[in-house]
Amino acid sequence: MSDEAGGGLPSDLLSSSGDPDTGTVAVRRPRPWLWAVGGVVAASAVWAAVLHGTGSTAPDLHGYHLFGNPCSGDALNPLKDAVGTRQFAASSATVSKGPALDKVSCDLTTASSADEEWATTYSISLSIELHKKTDPRAEFENIRHAQVSDLPGSTDGSALISVVDSGFTSAADVHPVTGVGDEGYLLSAHAPAQTLEVLHGGAVLTLQITGSTQWTSSSESGADPGDPPKDPDLTRLRPAMTTAMRHLMASLAS
Repeated sequence: MSDEAGGGLPSDLLSSSGDPDTGTVAVRRPRPWLWAVGGVVAASAVWAAVLHGTGSTAPDLHGYHLFGNPCSGDALNPLKDAVGTRQFAASSATVSKGPALDKVSCDLTTASSADEEWATTYSISLSIELHKKTDPRAEFENIRHAQVSDLPGSTDGSALISVVDSGFTSAADVHPVTGVGDEGYLLSAHAPAQTLEVLHGGAVLTLQITGSTQWTSSSESGADPGDPPKDPDLTRLRPAMTTAMRHLMASLAS
């Protein structure tokens, strides 16, 4: 039986004219289920964008992988040379690997004599973290606890940052480093130490050197140690630390 309104057309088609002499032009009604499908597709696209914006996608590791002991290779030679000796004793590497994070850390230590009674000891610490599931950028920024303000009267672009850890507050000069990863900072603590922290995708790399001068003569000698020499100037090692970090990053991606 034909449909008078639609001339035998399905119910979702409408005739633009009811005159059989002039012909009938059918116009299809929008089907509700098509709008529903379109809404689901749009919602999926929005949710994917939200996940991407919140860092739910896996971060780029730039081909980095952990192997061996990074303290026993040649990557840190520029820093050793800048110290003045390659006679560093390397510790064993501490390695942990899991589905979300791979991490390795190690240390090097040496002693170079300043004179007959005093010796300056240098220690290098290295830590590498590969975050495989979540972007570590927010955590990287939070490490320095991020209240950064210009030093009073500072003209060299350095900044003062407060670091709060278990109720202990210290201060350090923060010097941005360009050309290393996505973001890098050199931190100069009050103690004789320089720390270079680098973020590159999902990788967080930390290289630190400390130095201290101690009286080494035995008490039986009866010698008067006098005034101790100044602690070593580690700021001169900043360029070498940056070069060593670049070498290290290249070795991790090879």
